[in-house]
Amino acid sequence: MNSIQSADGSVFALKSVSKSIMAGRYAYFSLGFAMAVWASLVPFAKERLQVNEAQLGMLLLCLGFGATVSMPAAGGLAAKFGCRAVQCAGIPLYYLALFLLSYMPTPLTLGICLTFFGIWSGTLDVVMNIQVAYLEQAGGRRLMSNLHAMYMIGAAAGAGGMSVLLGLTKNPVLADALLCTAVMAGFFFFQAHFFPKQHRQEEEKTPLIVIPKGIIFWLGLICFFLYMIEGVLMDWSALFMNEVRGVALSRAGLGYALFAVTMTAGRLVGDRLGALFGTRRLLLCGLVLCVFCFLAIAFIPSASAAFAAFFCLGVCASNTVPMLFSLTTKNAAGGLGTSIAGVSLLGYLGLLAGPAIMGFVAHSFGLAFVFAAMAFFLAFAALLLKNLPVKE
Repeated sequence: MNSIQSADGSVFALKSVSKSIMAGRYAYFSLGFAMAVWASLVPFAKERLQVNEAQLGMLLLCLGFGATVSMPAAGGLAAKFGCRAVQCAGIPLYYLALFLLSYMPTPLTLGICLTFFGIWSGTLDVVMNIQVAYLEQAGGRRLMSNLHAMYMIGAAAGAGGMSVLLGLTKNPVLADALLCTAVMAGFFFFQAHFFPKQHRQEEEKTPLIVIPKGIIFWLGLICFFLYMIEGVLMDWSALFMNEVRGVALSRAGLGYALFAVTMTAGRLVGDRLGALFGTRRLLLCGLVLCVFCFLAIAFIPSASAAFAAFFCLGVCASNTVPMLFSLTTKNAAGGLGTSIAGVSLLGYLGLLAGPAIMGFVAHSFGLAFVFAAMAFFLAFAALLLKNLPVKE
């Protein structure tokens, strides 16, 4: 058993740093995996419950509501009980909710289950980022980008696994159960290596509920715009390529696919790039390059150019969120856990609210203006970052 002291004075008893890093990779993989499985279950839920698109949209808000209300408390829970305890409780309950989502018989029960699923999604998202921050300190190397890449890999595996099993079984409940069982088998192997509770005198002073303020608020605002990227691309890119660039519906989703693939690849090498160029510089360059990518999508009247811009956008945006969380750990105010929780909360609000805001923009000014507006928001984020007195 090794005792590790972090930069903020916390002391941890770890069995193995390398196995804790592997456990962190598993945790991110499991989070992305579950979200992709649920996305595959949405059409079946709509058919089973016989609801229309508007009613389904209201139900889907339950997931976002659950995540939003849980995130402010997640940092305090991690400080009080430790990342290990929260994940050991949260991951099984998260996957139990995922399994129940496959056969909830009424809109009310599905809404309740989605809220529960969202609560653990938001909690685990924050706690995993806290765990990575401590792992970086314990291992003495950058890990944020690599572990964030595991979320994307998990999402791809979840979507692919559901596609294969649904083709074989034609039964969403059975497919969901098999995948949940497979991931939970990994949990029983890795759970002993999650980061334990820290030991320090100040832990009682950590607030249970966090409201971002000061420099954490401004970093959270940048995170809001960064999370908007994925939400806007997921919801609006295929429609833009079909209606504005004239791409057939069968190929319209290729833009987002290119973005997701290059984002995953970029994150796998992001920690090395961060060490080479510096956290703040890599984040700032990523923001500026994303501005040009969005402008190219909006104003170059060519489908091929748009696909190329989506490809480049994934590369440029790949390490912006990991680098932002790395900056947050170095500029934590009021505790590492509460700072990460505050930034995560604002980021998740961007993921939820961004596509809706852009919907009003698209209705008033057209779909092309959505991507021009994203360029403006990211330019503002870059200007804000350039003038923030952050430490590296």
